[in-house]
Amino acid sequence: LAQARLLRDDLPPLPLLSSRERGRARSTQPRASMAPSTPTAVRIVLLSLAVVTFCVEAQRPIMWPKEQAWTEGKGTPLMITPNVMTGILVGSIWLMLFLTGFCCLFSVQTPSSYEEKCLVLNKQY
Repeated sequence: LAQARLLRDDLPPLPLLSSRERGRARSTQPRASMAPSTPTAVRIVLLSLAVVTFCVEAQRPIMWPKEQAWTEGKGTPLMITPNVMTGILVGSIWLMLFLTGFCCLFSVQTPSSYEEKCLVLNKQY
């Protein structure tokens, strides 16, 4: 507790400014530029180079052994062709949209009975 008091006593007092003076003090400070700082720019460049390297590395010039065996007729064929995969993806999107609409439609709550009285509207100007 004594150390906390010593630390608090060593700090200079904070200036009390009115709202007008605070606004003036803010407006006189220079604005930070919109350009990223140098370390941030270096990180962006390095990240871009890493992405480009990854994309180049992903383009492999030779086939894997399983692909080579399939082209030679020795391996097992693909279980899902591109057309079947497209059908599965499009069907799953349609199913998702259908289930969303189904849930929204059946979550609508209506009253069990309606009143026969009309809504009374007085003069509206």
